[in-house]
Amino acid sequence: MSQHPVVARHRTAGPARWTVGPAAGLVPDPGCAACDRSPQQVEIADRPEVTSPEAAADVLVPRLVGADRERCIAALLDTKHRLRTVVTVSIGSLDHTFMSPREVFRDALLANAAAVVLAHNHPSGDPEPSRDDELVTRRLVRAGELVGVEVLDHLVVGGCRWVSLARRGRC
Repeated sequence: MSQHPVVARHRTAGPARWTVGPAAGLVPDPGCAACDRSPQQVEIADRPEVTSPEAAADVLVPRLVGADRERCIAALLDTKHRLRTVVTVSIGSLDHTFMSPREVFRDALLANAAAVVLAHNHPSGDPEPSRDDELVTRRLVRAGELVGVEVLDHLVVGGCRWVSLARRGRC
């Protein structure tokens, strides 16, 4: 029976470790140090739950306040809506930033995010969403449904104030 030269079956004592094996079966991998930890040892206490627009604003608004150009950022969340990371999607100009599904969901998919909360700022200080903000949000919600990443909310930030498009029924 021939096997891929790098991946082979291993029998080890202790916790099981997995790699892809022959015929796409799972086989133990003795070199996986990360698998020595039990699930209880993984720290999640410092990852806040983002379960409301207020919780999202606590995470995202401080990253946008004072920016001189429009920026779009995304909070990437796990299946329990705990924060995995925050990424910058785009940095635009004084009155526009680009929020394409490709850019938004690339980072989400690479981080194995189950959901995202988007936020972008209006350097003018007015948090009122524009018609374009609402249209791009609808487009991103539809794209998220296709790739399996839920768009929970889109916050528009102006100064220290913000508007939740989910609260307005746009997400």
